Amino acid sequence: MRSRNHSCSIHPGGPGLFGISFANPAVLHGLWAATLPTLIHLLNRRRTVTVSFSNVALLQTLQQDRMRRVRIKQWVLLAVRTLLIALLVMAFARPTIRDASFGRGHGETAAVVLVDRSLSMRQTTEGRSLMDHAKDLATSALEQLDGRDEVVLVAFDTQIDGFVASPVDRLRLSVPGLEATYLSTDPVPALDGARRWLRESEALNRELYVVSDFARSGWKEVEAYDGFDGSTVFLLKVPDAGTTNVAVCSIRPSGALLSVGEPTLLVAEVENLGAERVTSLPVQVFVEDQRIGQRFIQLDPGERRRVTFRYTPDRGGARAIRVEIPDDDFAEDNVRSTVIHIPVAIRVVVVGDDRDRYYVEEGLASGSGVVVNSIQASELGGLNEAEVDVLVLCSLRTLGRGTLNAIRRVVSRGAGLLLLMGDGLDVRLYNERVLPALCPAQVTGVEGSRGRTRFTSLDADHDGHPVLDDLLGADLTGPRFYLNYAVSAMSPSRVVAVYKNGMPALLEHRLERGRALLLTSHTDLEWSDQAVTGFFAPFVHRAVRYLATGGYGRDDVTVGQRVTRPVQVGRDRDAVVQSPIGPSETVWAQQLGDRLHWVIEQAHTPGIWQIYSGERVSDRFAAQIDPRESDSDPMDDEILKGLFPGSDVVFAEADADLSAVVAGYRHGAELWRYVLAAALIFLAIELALMSGETRERDPGSARNAS
Repeated sequence: MRSRNHSCSIHPGGPGLFGISFANPAVLHGLWAATLPTLIHLLNRRRTVTVSFSNVALLQTLQQDRMRRVRIKQWVLLAVRTLLIALLVMAFARPTIRDASFGRGHGETAAVVLVDRSLSMRQTTEGRSLMDHAKDLATSALEQLDGRDEVVLVAFDTQIDGFVASPVDRLRLSVPGLEATYLSTDPVPALDGARRWLRESEALNRELYVVSDFARSGWKEVEAYDGFDGSTVFLLKVPDAGTTNVAVCSIRPSGALLSVGEPTLLVAEVENLGAERVTSLPVQVFVEDQRIGQRFIQLDPGERRRVTFRYTPDRGGARAIRVEIPDDDFAEDNVRSTVIHIPVAIRVVVVGDDRDRYYVEEGLASGSGVVVNSIQASELGGLNEAEVDVLVLCSLRTLGRGTLNAIRRVVSRGAGLLLLMGDGLDVRLYNERVLPALCPAQVTGVEGSRGRTRFTSLDADHDGHPVLDDLLGADLTGPRFYLNYAVSAMSPSRVVAVYKNGMPALLEHRLERGRALLLTSHTDLEWSDQAVTGFFAPFVHRAVRYLATGGYGRDDVTVGQRVTRPVQVGRDRDAVVQSPIGPSETVWAQQLGDRLHWVIEQAHTPGIWQIYSGERVSDRFAAQIDPRESDSDPMDDEILKGLFPGSDVVFAEADADLSAVVAGYRHGAELWRYVLAAALIFLAIELALMSGETRERDPGSARNAS
């Protein structure tokens, strides 16, 4: 057997003569007390005692007959008292012996066995998964314990089971049933539980066994644990993962503006995380299980590459997209899915006075795929939220609480909001009610002047947003802004475009399932000339398409998350959830806030999840694995050792003789009961000797007693 790396520290109660060690070696300093009887004897040997005798001749006779016995008894008493003190001190030091022939082979032990069951343990090496090797190591760890030990077996990923001690034989039988999940690695809850459980134990040996691949991606955020003092930590590492692993890292559209019949690009990112060069690797993309493209690529170790596929949506709705590459040593990261929403016809409701709405209506009418409905602000209360994809608010000067709540409700349920700020706004109303509810920001004043003599324009360096991407740099006449509100963005709003004077021009805010864009100026020609330039029509079309489409990845969750999905209007109160793998389950609508939601406690499997209501698919989303789990590079041993200060940290590989390793760091059978019994025997001898000496010194008292 080979041990990869042992801790260099020596166990404080390490093996001594004849395999004897002490659990509390500091108590052995009390052996100095065993010298007290000798010191007292030396101090008293010159003291004389006056005894009245009637005849000196009698003293000479006694000296010859009895002094020899007295001296022997005194030396015996001195030895007995010295041994008595020494044995008492040794009993409190808790001596142990590492000899299987002497009672138990080891002292009382409390042990926690932690087994990593996270996604990375699904990787394979030499035809076996890392989880199979982990089960072998867990079984080996349990073989070091017997029925008299307190043992806990806990499997962990981002979650753990309860810390409940069970008979070790039962735990051994449960090991084959352990399976790796699709969740990421988070050892913190497991280590916290192990620390608490071992602290509460009074066992002589306290041991922690951790079986894992110790991948850096899951362990690098773990901080040092100082609660394992006096414990021995055995880090049992599974073999290194295979050398071939190419992962699909992401799949997304090239832009956020999608519509039926409009060509776009799907971009997949693929990375070679293995140690070998990969050639002629086929990358395939599927839309609704129909392959729409395939590319062959080459990747050097560590190289990451984007692969693009042309895609023209033939219909709208929630579309499932999947990218696949051939299986390798880690098959779980060879496929990745997502759901994107493609609007069919964007239903836009433009709200405001006729004059304020005019240029917005004209801009939207210049393109296709948009259905415009124009209303006054007073009509917002009767708005049917099921018929709205995007709301455009044009310089609304008054907004009641009820109207504001209705707007917020529509947006939070998935609609988009474009808010234009124009002349005559109540700044106090906007600062106190409107902006905090729809797009957190504060208006501090108005920049510019009327008369069109001075102006600012949009900064072309901030055109990376999908609405503005390449629009400012196009061969179009850029808009001039004569007036604009000075606005300070507040978290979580973000500035996506600024004027050349540095003031925010366009802000974005995510409001639950919907999003809002705030333009700090207006189409009124007294405020800007944007409405009569080549900029405005593309801008307003991009804005409503962006807001209607929703952000890429809105329906993507990480495996293991709790998922809440809003119930569509008019749907049943119960639904059937179909996971990518495994049986379906029934869920009931729950009231969360002001709306009903389907609640899925855990998206435990990667792939496309579908919610059936009324025998039709009413919703779908994608669950994706944590891409960090694909990186199998292990943590450095010294860093791992530093996580457990004050304890003995022992490393062992899968091929190690764990019995020999554990025996070198474990206290054997306890001897303190035997040592204490010997001390009591010597105490009885000392009392008997003292009683005899008293009778000899006072024979008259002895006769009277008789």
